[in-house]
Amino acid sequence: MIVFDEQQIREACAGNRAALEAIVRAAERPIFNLALRMLANRADAEDATQEILIKIITHIGALRDINAAGAWAMQIACRDLMGRRKRGRVESMRLTFEGFTADLDHGRQDLADGTLSQAETTLALEEVKVGCTLAMLTCLQRPARMAYILGEIFEMTDQEAAHAMDITPAAFRQRLTRARKAVTEFVTQTCGVVSAENRCRCASRITPALAQKRIHKGQSEFGLDKTPRHTPNQISAYVRQLEQGRATAALMRSNPDFPTEVGAMVLSLVDVQASEGKSLRAPI
Repeated sequence: MIVFDEQQIREACAGNRAALEAIVRAAERPIFNLALRMLANRADAEDATQEILIKIITHIGALRDINAAGAWAMQIACRDLMGRRKRGRVESMRLTFEGFTADLDHGRQDLADGTLSQAETTLALEEVKVGCTLAMLTCLQRPARMAYILGEIFEMTDQEAAHAMDITPAAFRQRLTRARKAVTEFVTQTCGVVSAENRCRCASRITPALAQKRIHKGQSEFGLDKTPRHTPNQISAYVRQLEQGRATAALMRSNPDFPTEVGAMVLSLVDVQASEGKSLRAPI
């Protein structure tokens, strides 16, 4: 999932600034996308990504097997995200599937005519869908959440995901099976994108989300205005053709490759430290 150029690693270790930037750029987006799915909040994910990138660049010189650099970086990211002491903003809500279901049942309202333009409505629909699927993941405990993200959303092999989580493949498969069952049951019983029989619709969540400032008119917390995307209706037309388990996976994978520029902040910090004759230090 994280792919580094071996020569760039060697050059970065020798002090080449351009090579270091290439390494940061190669890692920032995969790590941010993992962090956002774990924490369900952009600001929290960017903070985590920055800390993880600093850990990677400050320890890459001690890497013994350059061929395994990508897997090593992913393991650092997984260890950091599962071991964070402070809960993220969405995590702090301590959502459960039962509580989330109740919220969806009572938090629907039709969007009044003229509230949003067509373009704003399209963006709001996707923003609601993305926010809901990310929040849904936080109903899982961190180990199960990580297993689900790596195995079901990113489609890593048992061996790859187990290595990233520093557990055995058998333990990974156990966690993934339990997490997949919980998410599939929730989605198939509540989500109108997956089943026309379910009452919850993304459109009915726009007005409450605007009122609670979870989304903002014409704006995207997740950078959706900068990425190619599909509307919930387009996604629904596809996933409803699939059997339950595959439909749930398709819904979760429908979120885009979220953009970020957090790497620029890390590189700026590196430059400042270098100009002051200091070096970054981060516990691993």
